[in-house]
Amino acid sequence: MSSRSSCAALAAACAVFLSQSQSRACSVCQCGDPIYDQQGAGSVEVERFSFYLEGSSFTKSSGVLADTPGEVPNPGDRDHSVDRSLTAYASWTPTPRVTLTVSAPFRWITIDTHHAEGGTDTSSNRGFGDTSFYVTTRLWSDVEHHPTTWLELRVMMKAPTGDSDKTVDGGQDPHIQVGTGSWDFGLGLSAGHHFDRFALYTNVYYRLNTLGSLHYEYGDVFLANLIATSEALPLDGLGGVLLRPGLEVNYRYSGHDQFRGDFYRSSGGSIVNLTPFLELPLTLDAERPAPWLHLAVRMPLSSGGLFGAQHESFTYLVGIGVPF
Repeated sequence: MSSRSSCAALAAACAVFLSQSQSRACSVCQCGDPIYDQQGAGSVEVERFSFYLEGSSFTKSSGVLADTPGEVPNPGDRDHSVDRSLTAYASWTPTPRVTLTVSAPFRWITIDTHHAEGGTDTSSNRGFGDTSFYVTTRLWSDVEHHPTTWLELRVMMKAPTGDSDKTVDGGQDPHIQVGTGSWDFGLGLSAGHHFDRFALYTNVYYRLNTLGSLHYEYGDVFLANLIATSEALPLDGLGGVLLRPGLEVNYRYSGHDQFRGDFYRSSGGSIVNLTPFLELPLTLDAERPAPWLHLAVRMPLSSGGLFGAQHESFTYLVGIGVPF
């Protein structure tokens, strides 16, 4: 794959990210597993690096957060937030069974507060968010390299590197901050198996969120994912271009957020998403490591399990990965 083709793919990915989209999702709980590898994270050659850049753009609708403890906000007021992010993931495999990953997002946030009695207040903010560090270790596999079946353990730590107490338009709303101000931790197990023409991947993951800035604490999160991906399929009518289709089922449960010791009623709950995706390896040789383009749309099956006044709709994702 030439450098010109890689740059063109990156430009196309950025163009999709910057285009307007109308989806709703939780920007802190997240969903899915952005750093999974269908071969197992520790199966690549030692001393190899990989880089992945993912853009997402979505909006969320929810009841407003009370300004002071014990206050009951107007039940007709609604916050409509537009949250876009461009997140870079860099991975390194120092040993055959361990992969280290770091992720860093840049976020653009806009919140429109619509008052039931009329009028709208708008606030916006942007900047680098919190950096996360992952350690993935292979516990077992049937063979050392390019295994057919494998089991892994992943540990995560999120550092409060993003600005989390900025005054925006005269106020300090936790939801307009690009960072949380908290040290958060995660632990998960994942497994994969390759069949003749497709592969299955599954994982479970628990994330512990601690008290952050502005006396706000996001609820702990449990995630479970099942991902099926096909082998790379050549399209003969397009000069042998390869496509790798796949489908995810993403489950998320999170507890209520807390603000100054009180529960934020319009937060947390459970949701199931169906996520079809398409990967385009930027090579005509399916056996050759090459950059790839990833396109996905996350579709909630229902928002009825979310607590309070919340609504989530489609989330659109685009990313490009480059191995070194």
